[in-house]
Amino acid sequence: MHIKPSWALLAVAAMLCGAAVNFYFRVQRAQAHAEAAAVRERRALDLKAISDAALAAERKAAENSRAAAQRIEALDAQLTKERQAHETDSRRYRAALAAGTERLRVAVANCSTRGDNLSGTASTASVGDGATAYADLNSTIAERVFAVVADDQRQIDKLRVLQRYVCTVRPGTISCQ
Repeated sequence: MHIKPSWALLAVAAMLCGAAVNFYFRVQRAQAHAEAAAVRERRALDLKAISDAALAAERKAAENSRAAAQRIEALDAQLTKERQAHETDSRRYRAALAAGTERLRVAVANCSTRGDNLSGTASTASVGDGATAYADLNSTIAERVFAVVADDQRQIDKLRVLQRYVCTVRPGTISCQ
């Protein structure tokens, strides 16, 4: 007995094979889509974590910036107050020097008392024995000396202000410890 395949049976078998292949490739594509979706989800979570970290860092930087600005503002107010007090004292002292109500005394070593080169208010000292004597400067010279000292002090104060500013902005600087 010899069975002849019918075209209908071959067509059904071909459709079943085609359906099986189609089902196999659809499953493969669904798995690929699922894997791609999982990768996209992991990537989205990673990007969100990076974004959250960047936002936190930005907030911290803004907070640090505000805190530094407040410290600088407080430092500026303190230094302005100190400078104004120093300038007031300086003006008062210079006016007292000019009026003669204050005197500026300087130490003089190896003072000699020859002739009338010294004022009557100069202290006496032994001639050439190395003892320290004191001499009062006249008011004009004293005022000039005080002005030079005040100018030098202002420059020193400026350097201190700059150092405080640097320490406020960058507390990790070596000389700020």
